[in-house]
Amino acid sequence: MLESFLPFIVIGITTGSVYGLAATGLVLTYKTSGIFNFAYGSVATISIFVFYSLRVEHGWPWPLAALVCVGVLGPIEGLLLERLARALDTASTEVRIVATVGLMLIVFGTGTLWYRNNTALVPQFLPTESFRLLGVSVGWDQVIVTVVSIVLTVILYLFFRFVRMGIAMRGVVDNSSLLSLTGESPARVRRWAWLIGSVFASLAGLMLAPSLNLDAFMITMLVVQAFGAAAIGYFSSLPLTFVGGLVIGIGGSLATKYAAQVPSLAGLPSSLPFAVLILALVLTPRARLVQRRLVAERVARPPYHAPVRVRSVFGLVVVGVLMLVPVLAGTYLSVWSNFLIETLLLLSLGVLVRMSGQISLCQYAFAAIGASTFSHLATSAHLPWALALLLAALISIPVGAVVSIPAIRLSGVFLALATLGFGIFVEQMLYNTSFMFGSLTNGIAAPRPNVSLGSWQLSSDKGFYYLVLLIVAVLTVLVVLVQHARLGRLLRALSDSPIGLEAFGTSTNVTKAVVFCLSAVLASLAGALLAMLLHFSVGSNYVSFNSLTLLAVVVIATVGGPWYAVLGGLGLVVLPGYWTSPNASTYLEIAAGAAAVIFALQPDRVPRVPERLAALIDRLGGRRAATATAPAAAPPRPAALRPVAERSPAGDGLRVSGLTVRFGGITAVRDAGLHAPMNAITGLVGPNGAGKTTIFNACSGLIRASSGRIELHGRTVTRASAPARARLGLGRTFQKPQLFESLTVMENVALGREAGLAGANPFRQIASSRAERLSVGAAVDDALYSVGIAGLAGRPVALLSLGQKRLVELARVVAGGFDVLLLDEPSSGLDPVETEAFGEVLTRIVAERGLGLLLVEHDMELVTRICRDVFVLDFGSIIFQGTTEEMTRSSVVRTAYLGEHDAALDAAASQAGVAEPWAEPAPATAVLDSDSVEVGR
Repeated sequence: MLESFLPFIVIGITTGSVYGLAATGLVLTYKTSGIFNFAYGSVATISIFVFYSLRVEHGWPWPLAALVCVGVLGPIEGLLLERLARALDTASTEVRIVATVGLMLIVFGTGTLWYRNNTALVPQFLPTESFRLLGVSVGWDQVIVTVVSIVLTVILYLFFRFVRMGIAMRGVVDNSSLLSLTGESPARVRRWAWLIGSVFASLAGLMLAPSLNLDAFMITMLVVQAFGAAAIGYFSSLPLTFVGGLVIGIGGSLATKYAAQVPSLAGLPSSLPFAVLILALVLTPRARLVQRRLVAERVARPPYHAPVRVRSVFGLVVVGVLMLVPVLAGTYLSVWSNFLIETLLLLSLGVLVRMSGQISLCQYAFAAIGASTFSHLATSAHLPWALALLLAALISIPVGAVVSIPAIRLSGVFLALATLGFGIFVEQMLYNTSFMFGSLTNGIAAPRPNVSLGSWQLSSDKGFYYLVLLIVAVLTVLVVLVQHARLGRLLRALSDSPIGLEAFGTSTNVTKAVVFCLSAVLASLAGALLAMLLHFSVGSNYVSFNSLTLLAVVVIATVGGPWYAVLGGLGLVVLPGYWTSPNASTYLEIAAGAAAVIFALQPDRVPRVPERLAALIDRLGGRRAATATAPAAAPPRPAALRPVAERSPAGDGLRVSGLTVRFGGITAVRDAGLHAPMNAITGLVGPNGAGKTTIFNACSGLIRASSGRIELHGRTVTRASAPARARLGLGRTFQKPQLFESLTVMENVALGREAGLAGANPFRQIASSRAERLSVGAAVDDALYSVGIAGLAGRPVALLSLGQKRLVELARVVAGGFDVLLLDEPSSGLDPVETEAFGEVLTRIVAERGLGLLLVEHDMELVTRICRDVFVLDFGSIIFQGTTEEMTRSSVVRTAYLGEHDAALDAAASQAGVAEPWAEPAPATAVLDSDSVEVGR
């Protein structure tokens, strides 16, 4: 029995060791730069192409050709990639992904032009003699490949453990500033990491190359299988990553044995690494998948949006032009039908990426599911085409919900990898099965509707074009309406600040599931329409890897929705449809890749509209010009306006007892207890790093308390989620404002109330009732006037000063109808006059509404003026509680907070690793560096 498995195990160990070597290089670059290189396989592809050219076409000895590829070309690629990574240091995750995808497209296109018609194999260059081991024939080439991979991985591991540069590579991600204090340059460390990673990729490509065709896509996909090995290693552990490569190699080899016996498992060997990738991402503890390297905060500048009137007229003009296409297109009518379908597919991805900030690399898988489902229903079940199309869309909803499961626990690059793995797994494992496209190359028939409406025959090319135009136009209007409805505001808020949205009562898990389902529905409809256009559902029309191109187009398009989809459709379908050159698609692929890289390298990626043109468009649209320096004057507060509250402020307020919060072996808060009663402002003060924000995060449910009890109006909420606590009446602001930067002031304040109304109900997240809209409108008006920022209502939040953002945060929490408020350093960014007025606003709001308010504040004058009772925190423990007058007379407080320290305090601070906790508090206008939602504070 064992003898039958040993040959496959030997082959699996060989290929698995190469996967492990490639994956360790990938993990190395990710650990040091924070950028996951989706073009990693392209590095191997370039090396193989150059090796073939030198070895076969120019007759070089293989050792010299290999040395040039690994020792010269590999480091050059590493230097170029390091330069790109440095330029992307402050870029968003989707921009980083798009940049590396652009490199991949350039390599694909260049390789196609280089060896378009060459089907030759890369020659074997290692010795192929064999010997017997345990009854199995083992080749010396297999031994050499395995030994080289193991030795290099061990050397890299030892390098990380014992060599100064390797130790520096481990530290550069956690704290590059601290590393620079040791005299080591973070840039130099990352440069060496990229050099080593590229050399490993080049070497892995050469060891996998023998007997491979000169196909850039196939070679890249082979190295991409190392992604699964990196996932097994948690994207950090080199030994586990190498073991993961062995697991994938051996598993794939054994799968080949069974696939030869069971036809339904034919796709298992190629799909196994991606199944491993998905499982590893889903099963890995979430804490291990937190991206450790934080992206630097960038100044947000919202893109220009034309007035609604202008956009509506322009949209009607575009539809009018598209109505004339059948008259003008002639034999190219099918190209324009395909253009409309591609536009819909791009819209389906834009809903995720542009609206909600989620990343999906499996849109073609959604489209394939829609196409195959429609074909089966229309052909095998003989259902009417409209019913088959509707059911295909409905069946895609649970598929979208399943794909949203990784989105609920993952984000950024890990979500991108999970969706990429899902798409490739579906393609490799399921496309050729009977319940999708079947094993035949011509696929399954996808009939057009055999319906006549007068002279309009829907099965004809002209009739079908108009049908597609009608469907796409209706769905586009639906997407635009969603963008301006409650769901659209929730999705944009989810993109800007998921934590801020949760803190106001919305279950973001439900929101993510809703948007993935909506995206899947749109993509499945596009897939079904494409199948009808071509008369057959064929798997080759839904290559999952093309989803990366879709992402690049959606991200780099410099116009708003839905025009990015229209322009993308023109570039992806119409232009190559009219360009009859045999290399047209290849040239466009290279151009798209170059555009993606160039876009990613721009310092400011917000599209610009010339001021004069914007002014002209505004006049045509009836939009009044606004000054850039000062907000519009606030209108007088209506006399009939009354404070709005959804719940009666009664109860015990917030009570915390025995609260302890630990992070690993560090105790941030120890046995803390406090009480914030109703109809009063209670202060929570202490030195920087004392644990104040940690208490707020534990009270609001953003972090889990290690022990203790948290009660809201006598109800225990210790284990409740953050949205659940918000819906029970607990609202908060953040030390670093968690506003929704892409929304206006009014929309931000409205979400203070809408987030709780939407809650965890998917239907209430999608739409609102008239009564709810009236309630939200009244709450927004009242909050804006109460805080005094009614004149800022239409201003984009991204353009406000820090002080104005503080007021918007206060207005948002006031509009939320909460009865217990946690305000984290709300006066930071305000000058003394504004701070005094701010204190009066807080006092008046509490008096009018009977709220309970817990205030973390460094401005001691503000605390003593508006707070009734104060709790003082030091080193995570409450050291004082009492009135503000008692606090100012307390020697304990003066010792801990106001600068009267002694040797005992010095020793305690030194032991805890805190530098000068008694230092003078930061002025009210200072902007603190620490993020209020980071658990380490």
